[in-house]
Amino acid sequence: MNPAAEGDAPLPARVAEHLQPGEGLVAAIWVSRPAGVEALRMSRSEMSPWRLRRATPESRRGVNGRPSSHAVALDEHVRTVNDPRVLALTDRRLLLLSQGLGSWRDLLPRPAGTLSPLRLRWESPRTDLTKATEESGHLRLDFTDGSYLILLTPSAHVQPFLDG
Repeated sequence: MNPAAEGDAPLPARVAEHLQPGEGLVAAIWVSRPAGVEALRMSRSEMSPWRLRRATPESRRGVNGRPSSHAVALDEHVRTVNDPRVLALTDRRLLLLSQGLGSWRDLLPRPAGTLSPLRLRWESPRTDLTKATEESGHLRLDFTDGSYLILLTPSAHVQPFLDG
């Protein structure tokens, strides 16, 4: 489903079921990557030691880090604008949630006005996020391991995420 089709349903209410007891939600925002830029598998040329001398598909996609880094792990779960994800910042964690398809029940028809459930795709301790900045609809997340990821976001809704 498209978030616009869901009438800009309040994300805090949808994210709340994934919070731990006593955990507070700071902000939640829709994120994606540009259409036509999907996650790529590692090719033989990328495994070459000479790969460091040229731009990698990951750097062109807006992700920089070792394969085991936070940014690369998060990037594996981000999709295009046709299938956006919810990035939620709590007082304890950074979460990435997707709409539905967590079980066969998500395929059943829903009564009018009900929303598809969100499914946890990725999480990290909040302390692993060092900085979040925004410029022209692009949210950059920097992590303690030196990796970073750039995501598309609706600029009008990003400020609460940056203030958190």
